Amino acid sequence: MKTTATSGIPDDVLDDALGDMFEEPAGFRPPTPEGTYEDYERDPLHVLPDTPSTINLHLIGRHSLWAHRIWNAGVVLARHLDADKALVANKRVLELGCAAALPSLISAIAGAEFVAATDYPDPHLIKSINRNCTVNAQTLVDQGKLKVVGYQWGEDLEEVMAALPDQTRKYDVIFLADLIFNHTQHRNLLKTCKGALEPNGGAVYVYFTSHVVKWVDRDMKFFEICVEEEFGFQFEKFAEVRASAMFPDDVGDIAVRET
Repeated sequence: MKTTATSGIPDDVLDDALGDMFEEPAGFRPPTPEGTYEDYERDPLHVLPDTPSTINLHLIGRHSLWAHRIWNAGVVLARHLDADKALVANKRVLELGCAAALPSLISAIAGAEFVAATDYPDPHLIKSINRNCTVNAQTLVDQGKLKVVGYQWGEDLEEVMAALPDQTRKYDVIFLADLIFNHTQHRNLLKTCKGALEPNGGAVYVYFTSHVVKWVDRDMKFFEICVEEEFGFQFEKFAEVRASAMFPDDVGDIAVRET
């Protein structure tokens, strides 16, 4: 037998009595900070005819996923792609955690066959990424060569794979720019990379800075995990670049925080 407890008070009377007690008053929570805009200037030596020399990026207001910044790793990656367009030319590119989508945009402009700019499926974040793609690469968006996909690392890849032009092969290149500080997400990132990467010649490029010096070992754990049998990757270090520290007033060896 199922029983239901009641107060004995008619619902309409109870509703009137409770009123709006569960509604937050106006101004109860601080408003979401306004987004900002930032121009990224490409090296004139690497700007091909009929491509933009300036990329105008919208950055959402302060965000729990740190998507409100243009990170050094993303800038260094974008410069690398501009200087060596063969890395992405005629290739299928997936960027995880793209935030403002700078490397995705440069990849598409540099001649990638297809680019999927992905990040956590937060509506405000995805709207901002879509804006950056349409403002800076409208033709490529219209041609279906650049798409934005909301995606949570480690989850089902159906939508990410469905974005491809066809299913003849997976993604040739996957970019991770300043993501491995998310230590609890290392396995999810690697699960996604393994599932999305073309097994014949595909490559994952990981650009990062250890912003918290005492956690360098935690950052580097990513590379220990990637070679485990579950994932089966091999890795090699290919470059080291210096840039101004993102958080100059933080503690720890400044040389580490600028690399």
